[in-house]
Amino acid sequence: MKLLACVAWMFVAFLSSSWNLPRGTPDVPSPLVHDGLVYLLSEEGVLTCLDAKSGERQYQERLHGVRHRASPIYADGHVYVPAFDGHITVVKAGRKLEIVSHNELGETLTASPVVSGGTLYLRTFESLWAIGRN
Repeated sequence: MKLLACVAWMFVAFLSSSWNLPRGTPDVPSPLVHDGLVYLLSEEGVLTCLDAKSGERQYQERLHGVRHRASPIYADGHVYVPAFDGHITVVKAGRKLEIVSHNELGETLTASPVVSGGTLYLRTFESLWAIGRN
């Protein structure tokens, strides 16, 4: 019985500190959470940044006007935002939108990128790319 009471208390505490975003959530790309921020990417290329604790919107901006199916990822202080046409927008992680670069692979991309050992892996329809520092 004590366990049930503890679980019930934790559930109530969780609900009292949570928030809800009723509209504008992405259909396919998964959310990215890093350093107290939630990044949401719509299929239309709109990147939304929310405060993870309060749900307050920090910014919302269309980055690239084609379909986005892959999820954004965080690496080395940046958020990488891949688009269907192989365009990758790199944004500095943080509460203000700062676009660092735009990159073109020239190949169709729907798989979410992965970072391992300092290397960014991108799987397109045609290739597997491994991009790292020399």
